[in-house]
Amino acid sequence: MILFLAASPSLDLTYEVDRLERGGVTRPRRVTAVPGGKALNAARVAMALGGAARLVAPLGGATGRRVAALLAEEGVGARLVEVSGETRSCLAIVEDGDRPTSTDLYEASAPFVEGEWRALAEAIRAEGADAAPRWLALSGSVPAGIQLDELGELLREVRAASGARLAVDSSGAPLAALAGIADLVKVNLGEAAELLGAAPPDAAAACAALAERFGTDSVVTDGVRGAAALLGGVGFAVAAPRAAGRFPAGSGDAFFGALLAALDAGHGPGAALEAARDAAERNAAVPGQGRLA
Repeated sequence: MILFLAASPSLDLTYEVDRLERGGVTRPRRVTAVPGGKALNAARVAMALGGAARLVAPLGGATGRRVAALLAEEGVGARLVEVSGETRSCLAIVEDGDRPTSTDLYEASAPFVEGEWRALAEAIRAEGADAAPRWLALSGSVPAGIQLDELGELLREVRAASGARLAVDSSGAPLAALAGIADLVKVNLGEAAELLGAAPPDAAAACAALAERFGTDSVVTDGVRGAAALLGGVGFAVAAPRAAGRFPAGSGDAFFGALLAALDAGHGPGAALEAARDAAERNAAVPGQGRLA
């Protein structure tokens, strides 16, 4: 069982257009909406691949109600916490052409107000006790109003109570605050460089530096050049994508969800990384983040 913590869920929208007319009117040919944000996308992929997953997420306003309804339609098990701020929307505008492009617009999450972090923390504790997860996964950004030291203490508490391993897929200050307590970190090469304060020459070097600095297993992706991993002291190379899909938004989330699902099922690191690579490619082939072709 994987318990995903979704501090910053969203309604993810994909607009397919012939061409984005800057300064003019563009009419989408098709719009795809999914319950999104990194953790929700990863959880849905894990479940699509046969994994057992649940999530805890704060939702607010009309957009939050729509996200909750979409989660229910897709059969995603979730413990939802009502908050006052409107749940954000994130938009991917995908243009046609010989070299299709995706222009992504991501809103920031509404800040938590007094009492909301306490309610979310209690929901995480309760879900951790009920679900008895083997993996605890924090994925995505952390809204203002959540103190990172308190978040770290909560994750330590839930991990100790459940015996779960902690996986983190984040960036910036949350990643810096949690990397030292994580069992597994999944980042891209730019995020690794920011965390380390220096630019590693490649993904494999970044994995080695993360292990030395934080004592954690890691997977570092590098776009079309593939990825590298250092798991249990063993290095792995992940081949570049076989094809560039038209819908790259959410492919990193698909990678993370598939990786954890495979590891949770008892597959070895090599097989888990191959499953993650395949899921990322399948996500990029169809509209809708966290969906697989």
